[in-house]
Amino acid sequence: MTAILLYLHIVAGAGALVTAGLAIGSVKGGPLHRRAGKGYVLAMLATSASALILSVVHPSPFLFAVGIFSFYLVFSGWRAALIRDGYPRAADHAGGAVMAACGLGMMGWGAVGLVSSGGAQPVILLAFGAIGLSLALADWRDWRRGPVTGPARIVRHLSRMMGGTIATVTAAGVVNLGFLPELVVWLGPTILFTPLIAWWSARTLRGRTPA
Repeated sequence: MTAILLYLHIVAGAGALVTAGLAIGSVKGGPLHRRAGKGYVLAMLATSASALILSVVHPSPFLFAVGIFSFYLVFSGWRAALIRDGYPRAADHAGGAVMAACGLGMMGWGAVGLVSSGGAQPVILLAFGAIGLSLALADWRDWRRGPVTGPARIVRHLSRMMGGTIATVTAAGVVNLGFLPELVVWLGPTILFTPLIAWWSARTLRGRTPA
């Protein structure tokens, strides 16, 4: 059972990397982009589900929390593309509530670990917990202001999908780049690509969508 889940996790993760590359490299909104995006969401669903099950079978609260964080990025990005009227449904509020609770738990756990034992893992928990909580709170803030449509919806969709891609790249790095410092492997992709996402988002909101 464990071997099958692990094999599924690896295959789905590889599929997520391939489909993410196709979606990023194709014309946004075009047929290939939409098909690759759907494939990416399905691959990430399989990756996250298998990771969550494995973290329960072989107890690892750390990987369980990271799995929820990663999936929320893709879930919220997919929902932004799906809900064109910009009004959240029950599933969106439920996803935000799970991410907010998980983010608070990760931050609290990380703070305790940082004081008691130190090391890389508490820093990782604090960083990802803070990002996840801020995203969930930002969603609720935007929904209170009105429907999320137009450039704001596009920014939410692609920025969250890119966040999910960063999580996928990070997972691949954790498996294959063990010779690097733990913090570099876990936080390096986020530090490297987040400014690029912020730049792209700002241009899109001003009506100047980059290629």
